[in-house]
Amino acid sequence: MKIIIISFSDFIGGASIAAHSIFKSLKKMNKYFFTVHAQNKSSIEIYNILGKSYIYFLRIIEKVIIKFFLKKKFHQSLNIFYTNISKKINFHNADIVNIHWVNRSMMSLNDIKNINSKVVISLHDMWFLRSTEHYSLNNEPLLRGKVSDYCQKKKKEIVKQANVFFFAHNQWMLSQFNKNYPGNKNKIFLCKNYPINTNIFKPRNKKNLRKKYNIPIKKKIIFFSAQDTSDFRKGYDHFINLVEKLKNEKNILFISVGRHRKDLDTIKNLKQIDFLSHDKICEIYSLSDIFVCTSVIDNLPLTVLEALASGNVVFSFKNGGANKILDKVGFSYDLNKKNQLINDLKKISLPQIRSKSYKSRSFALKNFNYQSISSQYSKIFKKII
Repeated sequence: MKIIIISFSDFIGGASIAAHSIFKSLKKMNKYFFTVHAQNKSSIEIYNILGKSYIYFLRIIEKVIIKFFLKKKFHQSLNIFYTNISKKINFHNADIVNIHWVNRSMMSLNDIKNINSKVVISLHDMWFLRSTEHYSLNNEPLLRGKVSDYCQKKKKEIVKQANVFFFAHNQWMLSQFNKNYPGNKNKIFLCKNYPINTNIFKPRNKKNLRKKYNIPIKKKIIFFSAQDTSDFRKGYDHFINLVEKLKNEKNILFISVGRHRKDLDTIKNLKQIDFLSHDKICEIYSLSDIFVCTSVIDNLPLTVLEALASGNVVFSFKNGGANKILDKVGFSYDLNKKNQLINDLKKISLPQIRSKSYKSRSFALKNFNYQSISSQYSKIFKKII
C-alpha cells in the first residue's frame, strides 16, 4: 500500500504536528510526507522556490478577498486558486492520499477533486464543514455571498465524490460532520485521538526541573500554552482572568508559554515564557501540576493530550473533542461556570493532584500511543481500498 500524506507543514501548528506524528506512527507502510514548509528529514517540500512564491502570492490575494468581502470572526481560508499540486500527486500513483491541514492556498478545492487516488481528508478543524471559517462557536449560519457560496458548493461536491473519505479524531468532530452532511455516514471514519510521543511528554523529577527554571518548589504550578495568544478562540483573556482571580493565593504560580506580553509583566503570580520547541516545552509540562485549557472552541488540542501524557491534571472549558476524554481523567466546565473552575483550582490538594496525575499518565499510555493510532489508520485505509 502506497500512502501520501500532505500537510502545510510538519512543525507549525497543532494540526501539522499531529499530521507528522501520524506519519511517523505508520512505520511499516510505503509512505511519503509532502509539505510546503518541511523541517524534518522525512518530509518532502512539494514546491520549489518558484512554486512557493506563487503560493505566497495566492495567499496575499486570499487575505485581501477575506478582508474586503467576508465578515471575520474566526480564522478563514478560501483555497479557490489553482495550483499544479494534483499533477504532482497523481505522478506518484498512490493508493491513498491523506490530506491534513492544507490551507494558506497550498491546495485548491478543485485540486482535491482532480486527485486520481483514494482521498482521505483528516478533519483537524471545522473548515470542511463550513463555507470559509475554520470554526463555528454556536453553529452560526454559514457566511453567504458569492465567495462563500462557491466554497461551500465545492466542498459539497467533494463529499459526494466516490473516491473521497474523511477521518474524525473524536466523537465531537464525527457528530459535526454528520450534522453538516446528513446521509453521508459511510464517508467518514472515527480514528480516536492523536499519537503522542510518551517518551518525550512524560513525568520527570519536578524538584530538579523547578530549580532549573527558577520555579518555586513547593507551590502549585498551573500551566497554559498557546502558539497564538492573540487568537480569540484560544481564550487567553479567560486564562488571564483566572490568574487575576487567584492573585492572592500565595501557594499558586501560573506559567504561560507563548507570545510574551509586556503589559502582563506586572502580574506577580504569572511567569511568561516565550514559545518553546517540543524538547523544551515538555519540561514545563513535567514541572507543572495542572494544565489549564481555556479554548472556547477546539477540535482536539494537542496541548491537552501532551499534558495528560506528562502527568498533569487537566482543567478545561467544554470546547469540543477533549470533553469526552476529560470526563474520564480531568475536569471540564461550561464557559459560564468559570467561577467553579477557579474554586476547584484553588481547592485541589497535592494528594488529589498526585492521584489524578497517575490516572492521566495511565490513560495517555493506553490511548495516545503510536501503535494504537497506527492500527486504526491501517485498518481504515485497507477498508477504503
